[in-house]
Amino acid sequence: MARHTFTRTFLMLLFAAGFATTASAQSVFYTFSSGPDGVSWPASPTGLLDSGSFFTPGGVDIFNDTGNNLFFDNQYQVVGNGSRISGDAMWGNPLDFGGGNLVSIDFSNINGTGIQTLDFDFAWSEAGVPAVSDFFSFQVVDSDGRGSFGGWTLNDTFTGFGGGIGYEDHVSLDASMFTDDDFNVDGGAFIDIAYIDIFVEDISFGGNNSEFAIDNLATDGAGAPGPGGEVFPSVNQGQFDVTGSSTGTSALRGTGTAGIGLEVTNASGSNTTYSVQLQAGGGLSAGTIVSGDTILNGESIFTPDIATVDRSLPAGDYTSQVVTINDGDPLDPDNTSSLSIDLLDAPLLTGTAGTVDVSTGQNATLSNAAGPFRASVKFDPGTTTTTGPFTLVSDFDDVRVLPGGSASATPGFNRFGQLSGTHAGTLSTSVTMTHYIVNAQVDFESFLGFAEPVPDQQWTLNFDLPDTPADSLIVAAGENLGPNKIGVNDANTAVTIKDGTSSSAQTFDFVFVIDPDPASASLVGDPVDLSSSVGPDLFVIEFTFDAVSLPPELPALDLTVVEFNTTSSDYNPAINLNGDSGAGSAMFLLSYEDYLAGPGGGSLDAGDLSAFGIDLTNNHAWAILDHNGIFGLGILTPAIPGDLDGDGFVGINDLNLVLGNWNLNVPPADPLADTNNDNFVGLVDLNTVLGNWNAGTPPNATANIPEPGTLGVLGLLGATLLRRSRSMS
Repeated sequence: MARHTFTRTFLMLLFAAGFATTASAQSVFYTFSSGPDGVSWPASPTGLLDSGSFFTPGGVDIFNDTGNNLFFDNQYQVVGNGSRISGDAMWGNPLDFGGGNLVSIDFSNINGTGIQTLDFDFAWSEAGVPAVSDFFSFQVVDSDGRGSFGGWTLNDTFTGFGGGIGYEDHVSLDASMFTDDDFNVDGGAFIDIAYIDIFVEDISFGGNNSEFAIDNLATDGAGAPGPGGEVFPSVNQGQFDVTGSSTGTSALRGTGTAGIGLEVTNASGSNTTYSVQLQAGGGLSAGTIVSGDTILNGESIFTPDIATVDRSLPAGDYTSQVVTINDGDPLDPDNTSSLSIDLLDAPLLTGTAGTVDVSTGQNATLSNAAGPFRASVKFDPGTTTTTGPFTLVSDFDDVRVLPGGSASATPGFNRFGQLSGTHAGTLSTSVTMTHYIVNAQVDFESFLGFAEPVPDQQWTLNFDLPDTPADSLIVAAGENLGPNKIGVNDANTAVTIKDGTSSSAQTFDFVFVIDPDPASASLVGDPVDLSSSVGPDLFVIEFTFDAVSLPPELPALDLTVVEFNTTSSDYNPAINLNGDSGAGSAMFLLSYEDYLAGPGGGSLDAGDLSAFGIDLTNNHAWAILDHNGIFGLGILTPAIPGDLDGDGFVGINDLNLVLGNWNLNVPPADPLADTNNDNFVGLVDLNTVLGNWNAGTPPNATANIPEPGTLGVLGLLGATLLRRSRSMS
């Protein structure tokens, strides 16, 4: 409870500062219906999000702390079974989230202090129990900080969820009822009611089938008949007499007509009939004519479309005077007020057709053309996205774009794993057409009739990435090595560390170097020297290559991460120099992220050492290593033609490699058996081995070197396999 009280006090101070000039000397009455209340309540289906606040034009701040959304409509399930809740109401399904479930209502901005009386209708029902409690608790605080806890017994019942009992009542509170129970100030009597916390935690355990509602909220006697002895034009169920004032609405220009309604309240003391006349000479046309309609004493009647305007007219303010007449009492003077409809041009948005150069720090900006009668747009939360190697550093810096205004978002670029050159992508967002009333006294969103959908807004993003020949990374013990922390790039190759954790505080360095042995491997671009001041633990290195510019002798599927072996002065598969000598070798034909989500088990550990793979979709090749070295991306070049296994001798192991993958495409065949890189293991590959038979030095002195007669048998075998291959084709 203390946490919530602090939060509400903070919000109250903020709103008091921001809306002091809008405070009214009058009370408020809300049925929570948009339009008739003079309020655009948070719209369905979202309503007011949990921990969200809604500030009404009348100066009331409603704070939702129920653990669920708070709604302002008539879509409740069972509270309407009683007699208190009807039509639109403020309602919700509180959820248990361990922090106290409540709705707070702040009245401190209505009159600059607080209110003296508060009335509202309350109902609730809990799911899964025969009956919810017939008692609810609240806390009230006055303008000086005095606090008091109280409760109200709900005397009436209705049929709740599952046939159980729901409870309801009309709640009527007065500041004189309370004293400073907690001695927050002086233990004295309240001077007013600044805000109230209404606790709904008793039904927060029933899930979405628990329900409460608040309706007909009135302060300082609002909702009762207005100035006595009259039938008068009003708003908010008779709360305000608008005689001599103007009530208005807005609509988008287009075809057809827009209308505005009028509320009339009977405070004459007796039932009567009334009429409404639209005065000639104004900008509006007569719509629904009220003539001799019955209105009961104390009743307020709202009639829509009393006056209309042709929406094809130019944008502007169209106003006419309207006269409210008490037909049954000639002594009741007629009441004249004004009705106004603003016709608005559609928003005229610019900024989406251009290209944003992210490399120079440009922002994506959306502007709306100026104009006194033009609609605005607001950004739909959570819809701003980027494509390509681009990120969103900051979303649009305002929730709206008013006429003559603009808003901007800052895109970023992730250089790691990207080749040098120009990169393109997009930034897009969704917006909704709306209207705001903004002047020295007020600033709020208002209803816009005939608002139309606005296409999604999109910008083209460019980034010119220069070469990064060297890069360094300083890490602490236990710090991640990637992703997006260190990397080098040029037009052909980009190298980065994707994953890993350093067990020591140290520095990592990446630098492109000259190929130390072009004869033992065909590389894509330059190799990179990875060094660290202490020595890396398990890490994932990833190369990015340009598939379009790969020469025919370097097919993408055959590329692998290789390492220059300083002992043998040639290139080897990088995993062969791991601590396990490549024992954990496992080829994976997808990205490292896919590997980690599958065979990798979700996290990098020792069991992943020497796994490697190639991602043809994104042009990535990766390997899991545990040591420094000079690494490259390419294909090992056999020192001796036909020496497929790289042991320096053409013999039975090489023949078996071809025969074991005979007549297969690559993949699934081992690419080492494909001597001519045509992605097929066949006669050409066999002849390469047989044509270089016994070349090189046997790996040990006892190796059996077949005699020429054996070669003849092998040649016969080759012919036989050739015939077999043709018969199978």
